[in-house]
Amino acid sequence: MDLENKITVISKKYNKKESLRCFFDKIILDNKEFLVLTTDDFKYIKNNKERSRGHRMDLIIFKKKWFNAFVFYKNDKKQKFYFNIASPAKIKDKHIEYIDMDIDLVFSNDFKESEILDIEEFESHKKDYNYSDFFIKNSLEAIEQVKELKNNKNFWRLFK
Repeated sequence: MDLENKITVISKKYNKKESLRCFFDKIILDNKEFLVLTTDDFKYIKNNKERSRGHRMDLIIFKKKWFNAFVFYKNDKKQKFYFNIASPAKIKDKHIEYIDMDIDLVFSNDFKESEILDIEEFESHKKDYNYSDFFIKNSLEAIEQVKELKNNKNFWRLFK
């Protein structure tokens, strides 16, 4: 993978171990609330293995929120929205990093179908990694904020 000029996004667990490293080509939107990255050929490293999805992927980094969202595409059509409950990202030049708090919310492209993933992992890691009350509170509040955001038609119009 030629990754020299890519924007690198690193997801770490609470114990500081890297869980995912992914790469984007460019920023398509940047304002005080969020940053949107895109690539036409999503590449990532997970468990020390380089992988490629071969499709477009966008990543919405909410600058002051405890979540971010991957927008999955296939044949240039949105397939799903995958929200990570995560600490607010640290953004510096072409390097973005956040702490993944385990819980994920997945929505179909029309938001009619949804699923919450990895609550059990969150509960287990909460004990294993001794999550602070601050991280627990913000993670649980973020779930409700994501559910509210899915109904915000004005926000989603930005991504048509």
